[in-house]
Amino acid sequence: MTATTTKKPACIFPEMPYTGVYIACLASYNAGRLHGAWVDLEQCQDEGDIQAAIDWILATSPEPGAEEWAMHDSSNLPGYLSRNEWPALSDLIEWAHVACSLGSPEEDEAYRLACENQGKTLDKDQFWETYCDCYSSEEDYAYKQAIRTGALPDELPWPLSHIDWAGAWRELASDGYHAEPCSSGGVHIFCSR
Repeated sequence: MTATTTKKPACIFPEMPYTGVYIACLASYNAGRLHGAWVDLEQCQDEGDIQAAIDWILATSPEPGAEEWAMHDSSNLPGYLSRNEWPALSDLIEWAHVACSLGSPEEDEAYRLACENQGKTLDKDQFWETYCDCYSSEEDYAYKQAIRTGALPDELPWPLSHIDWAGAWRELASDGYHAEPCSSGGVHIFCSR
């Protein structure tokens, strides 16, 4: 333990926050007790805030001399961060700062999916380079992409229903595009080329 503090940090949360981690005291855990707290990553400015929360959890442990901790649960973290009991605090802060700066729950979900797909924390520019937006379906994206790129004029002399948009999506998918379900309906479209 780096420092002992009895003042409860502002980032300690009484319940599971939207973006957070549950830090457990391992001395208590090994003694058959559950002692820990949720850390709201949205309330943390830097690694020092997370470390202060860890120090407080260890300092308030019912086990004397508690020094070791582990992350036993998480909320809204990508898999590569949530599977590790001892993630780098800098990775948690980097993740939370970008995720919390996005404008909507759909973008937040898309950011988590993009980072999971690449197995690393993306900065905001990297995210927007890979994320194409949420669409009603893969076929809808193919249709709108065809119009946006000028491959189709705004008005066609024949009905658009005769174009194989599923086939057009398969072509896009073979060129580095992929879709992930969106919790609010539709699909998130990503380009990884």
